[in-house]
Amino acid sequence: MTGQTLLIAAFGIIIVLVLICFILTMINSSKVNTLLDYSEDGDIIGALKEYYKKVDDLAKTVNENSDAVTQSRLAGCESLASSSLKKTGIVHFDAFDDVTGKLSFAAAVLNSSNDGFILTSLYGHNSCNTYVREIENGRASVKLLNEETQALKKAVSGIKKGQEDGSEQE
Repeated sequence: MTGQTLLIAAFGIIIVLVLICFILTMINSSKVNTLLDYSEDGDIIGALKEYYKKVDDLAKTVNENSDAVTQSRLAGCESLASSSLKKTGIVHFDAFDDVTGKLSFAAAVLNSSNDGFILTSLYGHNSCNTYVREIENGRASVKLLNEETQALKKAVSGIKKGQEDGSEQE
């Protein structure tokens, strides 16, 4: 009886293994059929080579366009940066002898070509007046106050706050 039981068990195992192989074959067959749908004349290797060629072409196109777009945007940023107002110089002072606290100021704001403006505010007991002076190439078309001239020199030279004493720039 044990021999017959072993034979039935072996036969059962063989049937299970055959079923597993059949299922795996069907799964792989469906994958192969999917690949064959993308190939001509059933040439899977040719279809895969064509697919990888298309992926490489797409990657090259994306990289080339990406470089062109990046260069274009960089050129635009450089153009904007050269005209942006980025250099400043500020001088606080007492505009009138009877008003203390250095509430008046001259603020020069320039771009890299030293074009911009000076904003001056003169604070007094009864009034506060504000003036704007246009600056082109580091020069004003009108006579400047001493403090406006100092602010303009600071902006043109790029002196930062706390460096007026001659210490090195960072």
